[in-house]
Amino acid sequence: SCVFCQQPRDCEFSFFQEFFFKCGAHPTSDKETSVALNLITTNSRDITCITCTDIRSPVLVFQCNHRHVICLDCFYLYCVTRLNDRQFIHDPQLGYSLPCVDKFSPWLKG
Repeated sequence: SCVFCQQPRDCEFSFFQEFFFKCGAHPTSDKETSVALNLITTNSRDITCITCTDIRSPVLVFQCNHRHVICLDCFYLYCVTRLNDRQFIHDPQLGYSLPCVDKFSPWLKG
């Protein structure tokens, strides 16, 4: 509910958004509000995370030409940072998205 009016239906402003995700293999319907994360996969080739250089599984594989890999902990931090900085990119077909972390990785590494 809204912090100001305490009633979700009476509120004109939305300060909080909910995001729902599910496995890419999960069946979907037109009424689903969750997004399938088909970019998250097991790290069967033991590829290091582009940000922390750890080998973890599962990982997210970016759709860039180099198919960069990021562990889920680093991806979470990347998302929170970009969200707080209002740096999500709106694509008319995909919705809100983020670019590959590669161009931001020197900053993320410290």
